[in-house]
Amino acid sequence: MKLLFAIKGLVVSGGGAERVFVDVANALRGRGHDVHVATFDPPGQPFFYALDPATPVHSLAQSRPAQPTRLAELPGIMRKTRKLVLQERPDAVVAFMHSTFVPVGLGMLGTGVPFVASEHTDGIHYRTRRLQRILRDAVFARSAAITIPSEASRREQPVRWQERMHAIPNAIDFDALGALATDRQPEPLILSVGRLMAEKDYPTLIRAFALVAGEFPAWRLRIAGDGNMRQQVEAEVERSGVSERIELPGYVRDIPAEYARAAIFASSSIYESFGLVTAEALAAGCPAVGFADCIGTAQLIDHDTNGLLVEPGEDRVQSLATGLRRLMADAALRERLGNAAPASVREYSLPSITDKWETMLENVCKKGPA
Repeated sequence: MKLLFAIKGLVVSGGGAERVFVDVANALRGRGHDVHVATFDPPGQPFFYALDPATPVHSLAQSRPAQPTRLAELPGIMRKTRKLVLQERPDAVVAFMHSTFVPVGLGMLGTGVPFVASEHTDGIHYRTRRLQRILRDAVFARSAAITIPSEASRREQPVRWQERMHAIPNAIDFDALGALATDRQPEPLILSVGRLMAEKDYPTLIRAFALVAGEFPAWRLRIAGDGNMRQQVEAEVERSGVSERIELPGYVRDIPAEYARAAIFASSSIYESFGLVTAEALAAGCPAVGFADCIGTAQLIDHDTNGLLVEPGEDRVQSLATGLRRLMADAALRERLGNAAPASVREYSLPSITDKWETMLENVCKKGPA
């Protein structure tokens, strides 16, 4: 198959969807498919994740990395998309995330090429974003298929979209991460990984750590990532009273090394479509704690088997603190949960997920555009 994969940006540091995008594109190319990539990045800038250097890369815009696409840019992106698709004539086009699949999908109208919208945001995101929801629905209606990272997320979507939706979880490098689990020497460290964005709710994690920090003076909290909420997160750290024990290193390239030395992985996310970093931590043998009302977290954490799920209740901070306290106080519990963690996420290995992508795309190409 000749495939065109599109995403807003690969220059920006970090990002779970961006990592999955590169992993899937590389894996499909490794299986002999003719994979092309298109981004909104200015041409010539190095990508954060290592895309196969033989992959042709096309520029659809010159957007600012890590910044929202401006409305004035959309017509140009749509025109460039249409020109590129008509020039390359791929068997199918896949666009990751609504910031990309909206302009790319609309630009492809009438080209006769099947289009796949790959959604990586939980439906909660759209509840207060009416325009984004309208545009998403307009593209979904014209898509040959829609991917979404979990079956639970698929069931949460409007019924009219569920039939054409394929639950394809995010892939993890299970072999590399699983190798870490065999020789772990964790420090008294709570780790969280992700962009500093509102939906990650890092203030709750910082406040929860502050509640228990006095009971466990050797423990530290480390939040690896960066984003538009950095100032607010830094301010929360300063207010915590334990700022000297909270680390904000920004983007970290060697994330597996972070999992290897952490004793606990904590997710404070309000919503996730699929908790990629939670899955990676579990693959590395790190027990996890997170909220039971977050679909992308609850899909991965099997309570009291590979981690702890806490009910948010009326006080999310206190609930998360209770979960952290239980894990911090019990080394035997951490060891038991960590030992069970890798097997619990084996199904998300890259070869297995690539099989799902390949099968879905072959079916899409046979059926043609919607």
